[in-house]
Amino acid sequence: MISELLDSHGFNTIIYDDSFAKISLISSIIAEYQNQFANLKRNKIVYLDLDAAFTSYLKAGLIPSEEILKIDHHIFQSRSNALKIYLPSEDILDAILVDIIKSMNECSLIIFDSINSFYNLFYNKITPSSDNKLKIGNLSRLLYFVLMMILKHTSYFNIPFLVTSMIRYKRKEMITSNRLLSKKSSLNFYVKISNLNDLSITILGNTKTNQKNLILKDKVLRWT
Repeated sequence: MISELLDSHGFNTIIYDDSFAKISLISSIIAEYQNQFANLKRNKIVYLDLDAAFTSYLKAGLIPSEEILKIDHHIFQSRSNALKIYLPSEDILDAILVDIIKSMNECSLIIFDSINSFYNLFYNKITPSSDNKLKIGNLSRLLYFVLMMILKHTSYFNIPFLVTSMIRYKRKEMITSNRLLSKKSSLNFYVKISNLNDLSITILGNTKTNQKNLILKDKVLRWT
């Protein structure tokens, strides 16, 4: 199981170029954690859904194991209270982070989806201008601060921190879209769909296993 590979003291980075494969894998990981921690006090999974894709699939019924309730415009929660989803916006990101940190001792897993969507969240701040590079640099520093602040607390409470990042290529080498993740990740793994229904996982870096490739049978989300 993927949950057995996740580390509690560094980033666990899902690298993807197919968003549906990413969502299918995250759904599978969430199901694993809910089965493991169902009867424990620390059973809450926190999901920062920056592009709202996961929430949309939940609301559409494509992830039938979860029934979610709308708490307010920016928060959804499963009926069992085991999954809490935040839909951040530029003006309330700081309040969401405070809320997550305050509830960290109740959590079993934190998910940040995704690095790329973080920049989209602040799109109005990186529109073309003469100092565009400076604006992107400021956003990168903000992202660094947010990720490291969450990682500091997940490490303290021994909670895995799962981060997603769309891949880019440099001289045919697959790398994440963020240097911090490249340097600080305890686990990097690439996911894609195989044979329509299966997820193919390529482990790019991990100290817990020598296995480099995994196939998760029948884990691709589909209408039931």
